[in-house]
Amino acid sequence: MFDWLKFFPFSVERDSKHKPTEIRGPYFSKPRLNKWLLGDTSFYFNAPWSNPVFSFDGSGSAVDAIRPGSANILAKGGWGRVYNNSDGPRDYWNQEVFYENTWYFTAPWFGGMKEWLTTRAILVSTENGSKFERSNLFHPRTFEMACSDYFDHAYGYRRSGKQPHFRGPVNWSVLPLSESIQGALFDLHFIANGGRDNPSLTRVVSYPITAQNFIVIYFDLRGVDLQNEIRAKPLFALCDSIIDSMHLKVGKSTQAQWDQVKATCPDMSLTESFGELPWPLIKEKPNKKPKERDITPSDEAKRMPFKP
Repeated sequence: MFDWLKFFPFSVERDSKHKPTEIRGPYFSKPRLNKWLLGDTSFYFNAPWSNPVFSFDGSGSAVDAIRPGSANILAKGGWGRVYNNSDGPRDYWNQEVFYENTWYFTAPWFGGMKEWLTTRAILVSTENGSKFERSNLFHPRTFEMACSDYFDHAYGYRRSGKQPHFRGPVNWSVLPLSESIQGALFDLHFIANGGRDNPSLTRVVSYPITAQNFIVIYFDLRGVDLQNEIRAKPLFALCDSIIDSMHLKVGKSTQAQWDQVKATCPDMSLTESFGELPWPLIKEKPNKKPKERDITPSDEAKRMPFKP
């Protein structure tokens, strides 16, 4: 009878040592259809409304969401630019975040926010000078190489000495988004916090959307203790339900681009398994030694004869 009140998103300051035996969220849990317009293609997924956690004592949490609405994500431009802050070389990828949302999970009886799931979607585009500039990302092997390059630059160079901060991709699988376009689903393990046996995790969905663009969707679960089932289980349930609902309605122009690649590549499926990338990567240091100058004449016939 009072279940709606038991997990009402309002926080009252309590003993920080209190450990709830149950958390629940988001408050408006009914899945609702979301749509992103990507050129002539539409991407759909089901997700509940997100809601803030209210408080009079400063312990509440706001939702700073970014939503594309009905805008054509590929054509609009001006989305928030994301910059690579790793120690690697220049990556030649342009990254724009066009969607972000957070769902809070609260403890009962005004116990406040205990966990959260943040989702962020990025449009990735090739820049001038990229080795993928003249490639077509609809080709499955090209897309896989592009993913490797992108995540190498984003995560592969982060290290402590010879130890990487991340592992990935982990648990790679193919995500059938439509009858033509497939996506990749995998995890990134952050192991700098507690090692390989106690990582924190980000779940990733990625798929090509044009010959020069692909989408990366992050589900940030790095704040949750994976060993704590009470906290982890409801977050993964929400995360996986959103991913399971994802699908594409491919437009004619996009399908034509995909068909053009298929004409030369009969098997357009992504690989069923993908090994971990060899992280950490170490940026090559420039050679400070001057190059030896070759003074050997290139044309013996043009040499002047020696006259004593």
